[in-house]
Amino acid sequence: MINKVYEKTKDYIKENYKGLLIILIIILCITVKLPYYISAPGGLINTKEKVDIETNFKMKGSLNMAYVTEVQGTIPLLIYGFLNPNWDIEKEEEVTVGSESIEDEMYRNKMLLEEANDLAILVAYNHSDVKYKIENNKVYVTYVDDLAKTDLKVQDQIIEVDNKKVTKKQDLYDAVKNKKPNDKINFKVIRNKKEINCNTTLIDVNGEAKVGVILTETFKIKSDEHVDLKFKESESGSSGGLMLTLTIYSYLNKIDLTGGKTIVGTGTIDENGNVGEISGIKYKLMGAVKEKADIFLVPQGKNYREARDLKNEKDYDIDIVPIETFDDALKYLENL
Repeated sequence: MINKVYEKTKDYIKENYKGLLIILIIILCITVKLPYYISAPGGLINTKEKVDIETNFKMKGSLNMAYVTEVQGTIPLLIYGFLNPNWDIEKEEEVTVGSESIEDEMYRNKMLLEEANDLAILVAYNHSDVKYKIENNKVYVTYVDDLAKTDLKVQDQIIEVDNKKVTKKQDLYDAVKNKKPNDKINFKVIRNKKEINCNTTLIDVNGEAKVGVILTETFKIKSDEHVDLKFKESESGSSGGLMLTLTIYSYLNKIDLTGGKTIVGTGTIDENGNVGEISGIKYKLMGAVKEKADIFLVPQGKNYREARDLKNEKDYDIDIVPIETFDDALKYLENL
């Protein structure tokens, strides 16, 4: 029985090998990932879908985050990308920083999302007179520069610097601010669930002593007001900070900031409510225009200038508003 099946299969392959080969090539072309990444206009995410808060309050319009579509290249996608002026193709080494791996970059972006979520709740609470308590502060290494002279690695949780406890990024900045390049400092970190010591020689960055790492800080906020943020495993990055903060504030205070319009925005948020610049602004603007948004809130500076110039070049029908702080955004939207 087995021999008969084998002979039939062999005969079938012999008779149809050309067609089977073509199918195999097509499958490989569609599925095999190449060392190129494609950036393209994305779309909008209604931030209410991300904010879980107990309230019956509803907005007439919507507050939205803009996102960039980023995919790893396959042959069909790369061919289309070469033909589409709105798509950009970059080599893998251009996407990562220095010798950073794609895995390390993904980890960093996931941690940036977690940090952005914590900060959005914190700033919204501070502007809403909500009482809260911050617990479980943790500081992680999310990037190590190629020039750094340190044993630190990505994903290390820093718990001490020169025998002083570290619970905030500022603790490390304070420990380094009076040091000089080539001074040595010692870290105690948690790596793979074990405490270990890491030595570091400070490097010279524009005349200042630096460790040569990027840190991400996370914490938990305890409050009687229940706010939870829900993101998919595939989502990452900190650029939704401003819009998440506006949404949480709006629902906490039952204030409709939309004026019945589709409001889109982008930008990071820090604990003082400052709005920071982001990457991919042109793709986010294109996505907002495609979704017929009315207003696009953009970080003041380079992001705003790029968005404004693209709007003028393409004659987009959308209002672009430069934002420097959370208060700027709040004042503008309250006046709609």
